[in-house]
Amino acid sequence: MDSIRKLTAALALLALVSTSAGCAKGPVVAREMLADPTMRFKSGRPIAALELPSPQSDDPLPPNTVTTRIQVNADPGAAVKGTWLESTLRGSVEIIGGFGIEAGYGVEYRNQLEQKLDGFDGPLNDTCASHGPDVALVLDDGTSVLRTGYRLRMAWDGWLHEPSVRARTSVLSRDTVVEVGYRRSISAVTIPADKLPARDPVDDDYNIDRLFVAIEQGFLPGWNLRLDLAMQIEEGFLQNPYRLVSLWSHRDNLEPQGIPRTEPENHPDSRIRWGALFRVRWLIQSINAALEFGAGYGSGSWRVEHSLAQVAYLQRIGDQFTLSLRGGAYHQTRALFYRDDYPDGPAGAYWSADRQLSSFVAWWADLGFSWSTFAERGRLIGMFKYFTLETGLRVLQANYAWEGMGSDNGFTNAASLAATERKWFGGGFTIGGFLSVEGGF
Repeated sequence: MDSIRKLTAALALLALVSTSAGCAKGPVVAREMLADPTMRFKSGRPIAALELPSPQSDDPLPPNTVTTRIQVNADPGAAVKGTWLESTLRGSVEIIGGFGIEAGYGVEYRNQLEQKLDGFDGPLNDTCASHGPDVALVLDDGTSVLRTGYRLRMAWDGWLHEPSVRARTSVLSRDTVVEVGYRRSISAVTIPADKLPARDPVDDDYNIDRLFVAIEQGFLPGWNLRLDLAMQIEEGFLQNPYRLVSLWSHRDNLEPQGIPRTEPENHPDSRIRWGALFRVRWLIQSINAALEFGAGYGSGSWRVEHSLAQVAYLQRIGDQFTLSLRGGAYHQTRALFYRDDYPDGPAGAYWSADRQLSSFVAWWADLGFSWSTFAERGRLIGMFKYFTLETGLRVLQANYAWEGMGSDNGFTNAASLAATERKWFGGGFTIGGFLSVEGGF
């Protein structure tokens, strides 16, 4: 009872501060501060925390704009040598009274080496390009935005259908922003046997349901808070068809015994993931800068728990330029069924060669720059009211053997099935960047 009374008193004090110190008062919260671009948050990524924001997003475009974005990531490691590229072209036109339509086209490309768990019978070169249109209907009354969209992607190894809905509303009297969104990915995987290391072709499908909720609150003069919550439900073919796993009859003191066999990955056919990310941003008005701190946590039905911490600094330079510096650290535990070395493979068991299901730590650093210019008279290039250019670079380093080479929780390699010594995974260093241009007409 005493703890309940203390909690009640704390909530009452918070409510008193919110009403008297000014979450609801425009002059006290200083809404002109909240209108500053350095004060506004972009959507968080509580689950896919290590990824750059994808240009293939569901964020509503401002009415009467056109934007293009290209994003490239590369891992030069000997065991990966991967390159990933995403590019989109999108446009938005207001039809009448806040009702508009978006249309665009997206391209994704990957070219990487795939290694099985112990490096035997590999590597294989995995190359694929997918492309297709995007379309959406948008209703924007100036305070609330509702977007319903559809995406189609086609590739030689399957297709993707992706309907989505996203809504955002601003409670101006409370300096509050609430966002909700849902996206369903319906995918098919069709790969002939001659493209795979396994014996059989793959003809299967998988579905992913993504749900997120976010609330953003102007709290005190110069302070802004945001909480992002996300849940993801995956069902169907959830393994990589290009990876094999070595299964032993048994091993004694790391010495291979018996006759090994190699089998394709075998993952459960359902997975639930969830995550939360809380961020605080403080506007330092005297130097036109903002400082941000964030922390997140997530878990799921495969017992992959992750935690992260991040920090950012944003600096306005005049009326046209913004510079941003970001960094963070990440840690996760291994999946329930993951092992670096499988001593046996009983019928019905699960096994994996996915390093993203192992235990690892990572850090990243981002550098971003944006520039905006507005037409003083007429139009820029005869048609645009403004231009915004954004660019950024990211460096990420992941350590999959941070617990030691002898641990079964990480991801290391052996030279062959008969090898007794393991070595560091030749990858985990990723460098990426993006370039985005938006014009309003």
